Amino acid sequence: MQEQVCKNCGNHFTGKFCNNCGEKVYSDKDKVVSHLVEEGFHFITHFEGTFFTSLKNILFRPGKLSQDFCNGIRKRYFKPLSFFLMLVILYLLFPLFEGLNMRLQYYTVNDFYGKYALQKTQEVMQKTGMTWDQLSEAFHHKGEKISKFLLFTIIPFMAAVSWLLGFKKRRFYYDHFIFSTEAGSFFIMAGFLIFPMILLLLRAITGTFLLDKEIYVGLLILAAMFSFLIIGTIRFFKFSVWYSILYSVIYLGTMMLFLNYIYKFVLFFIAINQL
Repeated sequence: MQEQVCKNCGNHFTGKFCNNCGEKVYSDKDKVVSHLVEEGFHFITHFEGTFFTSLKNILFRPGKLSQDFCNGIRKRYFKPLSFFLMLVILYLLFPLFEGLNMRLQYYTVNDFYGKYALQKTQEVMQKTGMTWDQLSEAFHHKGEKISKFLLFTIIPFMAAVSWLLGFKKRRFYYDHFIFSTEAGSFFIMAGFLIFPMILLLLRAITGTFLLDKEIYVGLLILAAMFSFLIIGTIRFFKFSVWYSILYSVIYLGTMMLFLNYIYKFVLFFIAINQL
């Protein structure tokens, strides 16, 4: 077999793939239109298979994706972090609910940083000459994009919390990162994609929101997340039922504190300073 020189790394090898970097040796056959169609078909079928396998397991078998992925069974799944990124993009493109992007008024009355937020808001109003309504609208549009990209901060933080709670069962931070990515994916799907779509569908049928108060919607999302964590930790960490409940209470409580105080403060700080 003829020796090849890799065009990517310069390595000498034989075969169709470089044994150093994995680069493929391309020929004129790879440039025909039929090959492009073949590659496109392969991508679509592979994407569909791995994506929906991941989706199905996250929704109906919590912890299964993390369990398989950390045990080396990865071929059948979409990469967890890529899956999370895709959900964030979907949430970015189709914002059914405001979600974590609160109106400016919310920040100025917050019991933790409300005084700072009000002072900063007044400074921006004086600097720009905008009225409260104008600033509130500009802030909301700016925060829409920022809030979704900041969702990535949840995963490493909650992975650290998970490691503290479960390092005796899974000592590698990596394992907790994967599980937190799966949990974060469920949180976005349930809270900002699937559940809002169900409510909008019911509204189209009945003509009204069956749950018109934010607190009821929030409680349903928390209940779904709590159930996911209990089932997921029993499967992934092999916790007892009681410790899974304790883990889930601490994990979910810490996540809510992080979102309400750290995440939203960072969101406010970035958005208001860009106006």
